[in-house]
Amino acid sequence: MATLCPLSPLLSSSVVRSVLLILNRPLEPEVKVLKQLWSKAVYQACADGGSNRLYNTMGDDRDSYIPNIITGDFDSAHKSVLDFYQNKGVDVVITEDQDETDFSKCLRVTMQKTADLQYDFITVIGAFGGRLDHLFGNINTLFLAHSLTKKPVILISEGSVACLLGQGKHVLKVDTGLEDDWCGLIPVGATCDHVTTTGLKWNLDNQALQFGDLISTSNTYDGSQAVTIETDKPLLWTMGYKSI
Repeated sequence: MATLCPLSPLLSSSVVRSVLLILNRPLEPEVKVLKQLWSKAVYQACADGGSNRLYNTMGDDRDSYIPNIITGDFDSAHKSVLDFYQNKGVDVVITEDQDETDFSKCLRVTMQKTADLQYDFITVIGAFGGRLDHLFGNINTLFLAHSLTKKPVILISEGSVACLLGQGKHVLKVDTGLEDDWCGLIPVGATCDHVTTTGLKWNLDNQALQFGDLISTSNTYDGSQAVTIETDKPLLWTMGYKSI
């Protein structure tokens, strides 16, 4: 049984360590979130155009936010930005495979680079908003991630969090005070035939979740400190967080 606190990387009091991936989405509205995630990270990576976003958002403070690595085919990253970071000693790795997204490629390379590091989470900022096909590509990378790492991969952006729960029983701590009042369980990859939960206002009792029938959106909490979820197939958990 796995226990997870999805919002712990956003807590200044938390002692968790993470690997941080920055994707190619606007970061200006997310500066506080980015700085908090950065402070928890033992390793920071930018996926292609994510380097532009970091460079532009940090402005005069950019020298204090130098990533360890930038990966991609560099169809988005500006040459001047790459030159700046290379001059700061950043590892710039070309990943030309067009069968994978920049996020997937960045995750794959980053897992290789951090194999000897100790950390608790992989956090990803910039995964939501913009093009819908990009969003689904990012969710698909959560499935790929299960073959690359045993660590939880958590997408954190624009007031939403998402992570993929594997087959089995999970305990999610929801008592940090940052939780917004909504959450959901989405059977993205395939029908989940048997899902049982506790800690939600509308719990599931060995029920099936599938598109075209029941999916658990706009759910909320019953006041418990934790939500338990038991599922027979991978299941996407999503929840809201309050401004930090």
